[in-house]
Amino acid sequence: MRPVLPSVLLCATCLPGMALADFDVDIGGRIQSNIRYRPDDKSVGQGANRSDQGPGFVRNEHILKLRLNAGVDRFSGVIDADFVWAGFTRTRTLDELSFRETVEPNRLELHSAYLDAVDLFVEGLDLRVGQQIVSWGAADQFNPTNNLNADDLEDRLLFGVQQANLMAKLDYTVPDVVTFSGVLVPLFKPALLPKSAVIGLKMTDRLPMVDANLRRRIHAEQAYATSLGFDTRIDETTLILPKETWRNMQFSLRAAFNIGETDVALSYYNGRSDIPLSVGNNVTQEFTGNCDPSDPNDIVDCGALSTTVQLAYPHIQVAGLNIAGEVDLLGWISDDISPIGFRFELGVYFPDEYRMAMNQSTITLVGFDSPAGEYAYPDGERPVVLSDTPYAKWTLGLDYSFNEHWYVNAMWVHGFPDEVGAGDWITAGDAVRQGGVVTNNPSYLLDNCANPLLDGGPSGEVCSREVLRNRIGDYLVLGLDFKWAGGNGMFRMFTIWDLTGYVEDTFDLQSRQRQRNKYSPVSGDGLALVLFPELNYNFGGGFELGAGGLIQLGKRHTKFGDPAAGGSLIWTRARYSF
Repeated sequence: MRPVLPSVLLCATCLPGMALADFDVDIGGRIQSNIRYRPDDKSVGQGANRSDQGPGFVRNEHILKLRLNAGVDRFSGVIDADFVWAGFTRTRTLDELSFRETVEPNRLELHSAYLDAVDLFVEGLDLRVGQQIVSWGAADQFNPTNNLNADDLEDRLLFGVQQANLMAKLDYTVPDVVTFSGVLVPLFKPALLPKSAVIGLKMTDRLPMVDANLRRRIHAEQAYATSLGFDTRIDETTLILPKETWRNMQFSLRAAFNIGETDVALSYYNGRSDIPLSVGNNVTQEFTGNCDPSDPNDIVDCGALSTTVQLAYPHIQVAGLNIAGEVDLLGWISDDISPIGFRFELGVYFPDEYRMAMNQSTITLVGFDSPAGEYAYPDGERPVVLSDTPYAKWTLGLDYSFNEHWYVNAMWVHGFPDEVGAGDWITAGDAVRQGGVVTNNPSYLLDNCANPLLDGGPSGEVCSREVLRNRIGDYLVLGLDFKWAGGNGMFRMFTIWDLTGYVEDTFDLQSRQRQRNKYSPVSGDGLALVLFPELNYNFGGGFELGAGGLIQLGKRHTKFGDPAAGGSLIWTRARYSF
């Protein structure tokens, strides 16, 4: 017997005079299981300050995706949601074994929930309102002009994915001429970060200040405190999110058109970076009473310099240019040679300036005391952590299909999503990848660097050592696909090579000045590389299996050897689509 209730509900959504047969409903989805294993140890810190990232399974995930598209005439609605079972028990006590949400944790991920209206009021005027993703970038995965939606970096194998957000998008198309678009985002949403991201804060040597002299001084002071048994550690972080007011609404404007066979788009974005930036900290000296600071043999564990960090999301404006098309470079040789696809995406960023407020309790060390209050900055002003100097990110890519079996893709990527601020091969600006001192001898540190009674005050000029890198990096991205069995089988090799290079900055005792030792991208200290081999086979009927690895090579100060990058992975995947 045919159920009556669903028909009644569907008719309630129909327009007056519209027959039920005109109402279209399309339902689809997939079932997917992911298992991943980390083979290497990317742990950081010691004792209470340790973050454990040892070898082991890091994902045992099962997903049910459902997608519903329903519409009538010029109006439609879309819902796309994932039901995710995490697969790791969260129980820590016997009582928690009685709660299913800790034994079998799960969550709902809503990727789309919006309404579409086509030719609203006038022909060519379209409106979309609701939870959605607006993708305006032309490049493949690396999109410096895609700033409306926050990045979803939680799953490192899904690089380039973004989070949906509530927004209103209005398009007006002049046929064969131009499409004007505007998007309004009422509420800011931060990037979703991988679990390993917190490791970056454990590395207290990666100071965010632009001023190198201040960084050197702090390196020396931290090292002197450590030599007396007081390690610097991050115990708490506080996020400063934008207030939910109309002044903090994000918006973007875009004009897309064609020049011949080439797609061109100009855009403007006014909003915020979705990656947080350190804008304040508060240091408190804690004592354990387990040592004698005056006895060099009894200073292993005197206490800690416990730090609370404030993180904010900087305001930015971005002017964007997207170009995509094909160029027939070798067609004159043979008609069998297809055109080469090209994509260029440029984002010019205009950030606001941000400074860091550094506060502390009274700090007592052998040789000097620092009073409670704000840190005594050398020039009397809070240090800049993000300058208002404009900077650019871009992606230039070429792709070519040799035949039904072979496909290649090559890109020059200038700037990753987590890289913020001026500093590349065009404009000066460094990020600290590793910092410290050349000796841990407390007497040497006090006499030459950390003593406030030194002429000109404390300075780390002689003692400090840093490994630096441009704030905005350059990467060579290469992709190769080989397909067989009518396209059912596919092997893919995807690589990212960091071409930026690194420098070691130290003090030369002979010349009595700072010197830099360069680490090239092919050297042992400068190499940073990602290899992503993947094997998939589609058995038909919607069922496919896949396996591969995410191999991250490089020392711990490099982009991809960084413990905060999570380490290498071995993964498997089973999927059934319907």
